Amino acid sequence: MRPEYDFSTGERGKFFHANARLHLPAGDLSQAWAGPDEDLGTHIAEESRNALNAYAALPRLIREHANLEHDTAHGGYAHRQLFELVQNSADALIGLPEAGRIAIHLTDDCLYSADNGGPIDREGATALLSSHDSPKRGTEEIGRFGLGFKSVLGVTDAPEFFSRSGSFSFNRRRSHERLRRVAPHAERFPVLRLAEPIDPDACRDRDHVLGELMDWATNIVRLPLKSDAVRNGLETQIREFPPEFLLFVKHVGQLTLSGGHSKLERTIELEQVDGEYLLTESETPTRWTLFGCTHSLSDAARADRRSLDDGEIVPIWWAAPLDRLAEPGRFWAFFPTMTASLVAGILNAPWKTNEDRQNLLPGPYNDELIAAAAEMIADNLPSLATVPDPARHLDALPRRHESGDTDHSDRLRRHLLLNLCQRPILPDQDGTLRTVGSLNYPPKELTSDGRAKEEPLRRWAQFTGRPSNWLHHGAITRERLARLDQLRRQWISVTGNYPPSLSPNAPVSEWLEALVSGKTGHAAIEASKAALLTAAAIRPDLRHPQALGDIVLMTNRTWHAPDPDAVFLPRDAEDTKSESNTTSVVCVGLALDDDVREALNQLGIKPLSVESRFRHFASRLLAGTVNPPSDRDWRRFWSSARDVEPSVAEATITDQRNWRSHLCVHTQAAIWTPSHQVLLPGPIVPGPDGRDQRVAVDLELQGTTRSFLTGLV
Repeated sequence: MRPEYDFSTGERGKFFHANARLHLPAGDLSQAWAGPDEDLGTHIAEESRNALNAYAALPRLIREHANLEHDTAHGGYAHRQLFELVQNSADALIGLPEAGRIAIHLTDDCLYSADNGGPIDREGATALLSSHDSPKRGTEEIGRFGLGFKSVLGVTDAPEFFSRSGSFSFNRRRSHERLRRVAPHAERFPVLRLAEPIDPDACRDRDHVLGELMDWATNIVRLPLKSDAVRNGLETQIREFPPEFLLFVKHVGQLTLSGGHSKLERTIELEQVDGEYLLTESETPTRWTLFGCTHSLSDAARADRRSLDDGEIVPIWWAAPLDRLAEPGRFWAFFPTMTASLVAGILNAPWKTNEDRQNLLPGPYNDELIAAAAEMIADNLPSLATVPDPARHLDALPRRHESGDTDHSDRLRRHLLLNLCQRPILPDQDGTLRTVGSLNYPPKELTSDGRAKEEPLRRWAQFTGRPSNWLHHGAITRERLARLDQLRRQWISVTGNYPPSLSPNAPVSEWLEALVSGKTGHAAIEASKAALLTAAAIRPDLRHPQALGDIVLMTNRTWHAPDPDAVFLPRDAEDTKSESNTTSVVCVGLALDDDVREALNQLGIKPLSVESRFRHFASRLLAGTVNPPSDRDWRRFWSSARDVEPSVAEATITDQRNWRSHLCVHTQAAIWTPSHQVLLPGPIVPGPDGRDQRVAVDLELQGTTRSFLTGLV
């Protein structure tokens, strides 16, 4: 596969205004409209005589050709007259120095199709008189079967073709009369095998619409209509004609479609702006980006191609609609087929289709082009990502398989996923594209049922210190998650790996701990803030304290889960100063932040109760973890003891192992002395001025604790 068309040059981005008619490029307008006795007219007359002779020799050809015309006009081509006329005009514009013009106009009596391309030659005229004998093999031209023009018999019995090189007409009644002479018993007669040269100037004088078109056009098809019903059907075709056709015909600068009872007036134009293509109709542009490549056919594909094709290099285009990337697209053969591609936009190529080009056919040719198209899309898909939305390109991927998907759409989806599963395709937190297996994925709880829980994801992503190797939250939408799931499954299938980070998604604890991992100093405080604000934003029924991970920074710089039974806020500013080395009190940097304090409250973290506060002091000082305790430590201990019931205080102290070895009491000598070395003042131990100050308890400082000191000293 190799690139052929440079969509960045702007070649096909010429912009023409409806009133700029005189500035549009054209065929040779200096060439007069040839009369019926000139070269092409005599050729047409001779071809018709030859056809009559052939029918006289082989009358059965009359029925065969009549049936072919009838099947074409009333089968798959029955409602494609505009498609066929426009594509023939587009083919006529190939080779002009600048993009040309096509005009379709519908009146009460006639349908007109005009272009300013190259005039028809003998070979082209002969193709109109035949079928399956098109001269367009191996060219850029769209029509190749030679059948399309016969679709006009669904709307007219007397089609006319005007060209500066020569003009001619067909007529059902006239053909019937001429063929009846050689086959009097025939029941049905062909129309488009016998033509008659006509005088264009005489026709111009009788038809002002034709005259206006002849002022600028090189080729004109005029179709006198059969009935009002036919006109109404053509009006529908005008209304529904797909403007996206211009994306694939760089030689068409402007297409106008007008007329009918509804007075339709459509002008479709294309221009290139900053690497994008603006397809404009009625001043409403749609934004597109175009990608193209060519594919060299294998022997098997060449053997399976249509008999009228002889090229070995096949062009493929992908047009992606930047404003509608999530909408599934279709395969096009320059016009839409009935086959869905499911990839966003239009996948256009000379697919092998049935003769009306409505459906793709099975076989090596189409299979090979689909594989090449998948590789092209995979190569170009990342370019659809943007800085504001680094996951935008995921919208273009096909949805998962559903009942009714065709073999062709399934094949394209399979090839595309295979191409993408080991490429950098998923955005990380920095927007850098990485492979599927190199990223971590947020918790399933936050993406259940395809609905992202936006607030916790937003909080997590707001932290500038977050790790980058996690999936960008822009990828977490209902549709993108479904497409991501397909990629992950394909990655697992191809690599045989099934890492915990892929399925299931990371647990909440791992996701939150990723914010605080490896953080120290001030960065640890900021990380803990971010993690706690994120945790509090998780819906209460989805969060459990022990499942939130160790994200609370404690006063001793260790990490703890936000467990209401083990983690506490300091009661006041004094607590934040005194508890600088504890595993149960939140560090001051978190406790003094109003938003974080509110988040902690939502997570059930409350200030220490008087009992918890004393129990906390007892566990620190009486377990020997503070060595040696300071005067401030003991003063806080006994002050806290006075705040609880004496029985609770005594029980809390005695519950500590080895409390006798560590409990100290303040003596009258103003020193802290082990409790087993002191005595309470009384009749035996004198007061403050006595000789036993070093062992006498300082009742003024100990205060109300005397009631339980008796059992401790």
